[in-house]
Amino acid sequence: MSKPSSATILFVSDTHFHLVPRPEERGRLERFLLLLDAARAADEIVLLGDIFDFWIDYPHFRMRGFEEILQALDRLRDAGKTLHFVGGNHDIWAAGYLHERYGTSPHGGPLELERDGRILRLVHGDGLLVRDWVYSSFRWLVRQPAGIALAKGLHPELLYRFCCWLSGTSRAAHRDERALIERRAGELLRRGGHAWDLQLMGHVHHPFILEHEGRRMAALGSWFDMESFGLWRDGAFSLHDFRDPFPL
Repeated sequence: MSKPSSATILFVSDTHFHLVPRPEERGRLERFLLLLDAARAADEIVLLGDIFDFWIDYPHFRMRGFEEILQALDRLRDAGKTLHFVGGNHDIWAAGYLHERYGTSPHGGPLELERDGRILRLVHGDGLLVRDWVYSSFRWLVRQPAGIALAKGLHPELLYRFCCWLSGTSRAAHRDERALIERRAGELLRRGGHAWDLQLMGHVHHPFILEHEGRRMAALGSWFDMESFGLWRDGAFSLHDFRDPFPL
């Protein structure tokens, strides 16, 4: 766990940008780049997964793309900001490269930060609220060395096209899904025994904040129907839409 300190932290997840920007996401990407430039007003930036709709590193090369995003992250690094990365189900394999370029955690797994006397647990959230043994098995497989080696054994173009097809279901949560997400999150929060004060997740594409007995569980929204980000400032967490006045 990182050492206690007071800091302003910006969190963002689930932008799902493609290797080569599609025409329909160009405006969304330009707004995201503006957010990253504005994030220089924060001390730390957390990428909470699925920033990239697909990423895999091979032993000796990286697939070409995401240059505008990486250059914006370079500017944050060069400005002395601390970057954290928690990999999502679409981009967990970016962890090694981002570690080398930005000093983020090499494993891309859940993180805990202690700030302002509070423990923040940061997870992407896939598998946390959904009870699906098929997906849980797939999630486990693609994080194992054997699963990674199997994927990297495929021709890069074949793997890229397969993953683009597999990720085509990314979208905003509909009303019934939002109700189910919050109900299950509330059940998890009320279960007790937690060692954290705030657990923050992405993945579900639906922003919410729940509270029970002084602990909070929150989710960032996707960038499909809003431009969602979170802030930790002065010991408190809040959700925001980048289309509103920037709060820093």
